[in-house]
Amino acid sequence: MKSKWLTIVCIATSFLNANAQHSGNVNSETAKKEMGNYNYNNQYQNREVNSIQTTYSNDYEMVINIKGIYNEKATAQRAVFSVLQIGKSAEEVTNLIDDRINKVAKELQEFNKDIEVVSDIITFIPTYEYEAEKKIFNPKTYNEKPSGFELKKNLIIKYKNTNDLNKIMNICAKQEIYDMAKVDYVTSNLDQIRDVLQAKALEEYKQMLTNYSVIMNTDLFKKEKTLTEGYNTIYPMESYKSYSAYSQASINFDPKSQVNQVKKNTTQFYDAALAKSHTFVVNPEITEPTIQLFYDMVIKIKLKEDQLPKNTIIRNNRYYIITAAGDIKPLNL
Repeated sequence: MKSKWLTIVCIATSFLNANAQHSGNVNSETAKKEMGNYNYNNQYQNREVNSIQTTYSNDYEMVINIKGIYNEKATAQRAVFSVLQIGKSAEEVTNLIDDRINKVAKELQEFNKDIEVVSDIITFIPTYEYEAEKKIFNPKTYNEKPSGFELKKNLIIKYKNTNDLNKIMNICAKQEIYDMAKVDYVTSNLDQIRDVLQAKALEEYKQMLTNYSVIMNTDLFKKEKTLTEGYNTIYPMESYKSYSAYSQASINFDPKSQVNQVKKNTTQFYDAALAKSHTFVVNPEITEPTIQLFYDMVIKIKLKEDQLPKNTIIRNNRYYIITAAGDIKPLNL
């Protein structure tokens, strides 16, 4: 019987730990508070969530704010590797770096013919060193002299399949090319995406206006309106966040003791913008990091018509009306 109870306790503990992992290590402290026995000695309270206002109005106008996100899978990616070569002569350093880059390009073409490889020269400079000159009865003299050349190039590799990057890194590593500076995400569909976002926002707007017309018992479609819209784009490299995950003991050390800290590992994760403040999301289920395009449309609807006639003008703080014949007559208010 005791063995059965122990098994049940172990299973329950494992279940709680598994649940805590769903939020990831970045929220480890929060997860500890929100899971399991936290509520054992604390009165349970339901969390209140404030809604995000998308529409508001007063006696004079109504403002509707429609926001959308489009998650776009990159049509291609560009990985940039930094390549450094040192040699004793300009010819030697050039031949060595070109040989390394050509071997990478050849193997990549054998792996996938759609991969494009381009090299870009960054710097080509001479290097110097110091030579000691010994003189009797005098201190040493150090003279600077040329020692060779340093050549830096960027190796730009364009590919379409995200998983190809692993193979690309392995091929580059064979030629001692390890420094991957960045990865750019490219799409050729920006114009079409903007059209989709605008069309989707227009559908949402028409539905909102239909509903609000029923609620307010007035035809909002016929009211005077002003429009403001805007676009923005966020690439995956802008959405990565870093954190350090570790648990540290709390100990009161002897003031005279020496404490050597271990360097903690810092990692990064892709943190895309959430849909919580947006009206709609296109392609919400893409797993890999995506290019996120944002659309914002604000419509102001005038609820009360102007009391003055349309053909009214103001001069010196007095109102005048223009008649059909073109005459200007004062308007008595």
